Amino acid sequence: MSKEKVSLSDIIMEVSNKINRETHVALPAVIDKYDFKTQKANVKINIKQMYDGQAIDMPIIPNVPVIFPSSGGASLTMPVKAGDGCIIVFCDSDIKNWLLGGNNVNPQTTRSHNLSDAVAIIGLNNFTKISGAENNEDMLLSYAGSKLRFKAGGIVDIHNAKEINIKTDNLIINCSSDVNITAKNANVTLSAAATIKAASAKIETTGDISATCVNAIIKASGAINTTTPEFTQNGNMKISGNIEVTGTSKLTGNTDCSATITGSVVKAGSVSLGTHTHKYIAPIPETSPTQVTSGTTETPI
Repeated sequence: MSKEKVSLSDIIMEVSNKINRETHVALPAVIDKYDFKTQKANVKINIKQMYDGQAIDMPIIPNVPVIFPSSGGASLTMPVKAGDGCIIVFCDSDIKNWLLGGNNVNPQTTRSHNLSDAVAIIGLNNFTKISGAENNEDMLLSYAGSKLRFKAGGIVDIHNAKEINIKTDNLIINCSSDVNITAKNANVTLSAAATIKAASAKIETTGDISATCVNAIIKASGAINTTTPEFTQNGNMKISGNIEVTGTSKLTGNTDCSATITGSVVKAGSVSLGTHTHKYIAPIPETSPTQVTSGTTETPI
């Protein structure tokens, strides 16, 4: 039985194929499991590998670090779910010692472009998944119905599906133009001083506005106009300046006034102070005091 002669070219081809099979650069994959605390995932490669003419499934790669943008103490993270698309790249060297917290470390092995040294970058999807972009002009950040849109011309739109919460030590809003607030109900609670500065401010609401604070100061260079079917003030009210009342005014309780009251008609109860007069009563002439005792009158000595 004769042996089949193997040429040098066949040997080179076999070695080349082996190197290609074991050298990995980048592959599309999906997340199988994710731990947000350690930011690592189990990743399933989404393309089969050909081996001796047969397509075989690639193994799930555990403990793959997931990349999010982060630098200078700032970071952007997002939820990662099973089935989310990603691309995994394979490092030139064994990165295990580096993942354990080393710096300028020696690799544990001489492996290169190995499945064990994968890194996942979230966001790669095939063409069947519809993009979240609404146009090709805006920068859009969207999640669960809420959208933050940066538009051309310096316009920022915030569309929130349910609620916006802002927690901060200081909130400063400087506006050189109009401020328009439209709300069904507005509640403002202040425990310290608050300052709102704007060239023009407008608040429109179809419901209630409730403001609670320790001290409130409102200064206006022009008129302040309020229109309401009823104005209720609880507590003391001090007014420095003139008061002009058009219509009927009703005061309930004691009223102390040190000012001059003028008007065409001023009433106290049912008495008009403008037309009220008193009858003249002559004074009683003075007489010597008398003492009445038992029906007799005596003039004292």
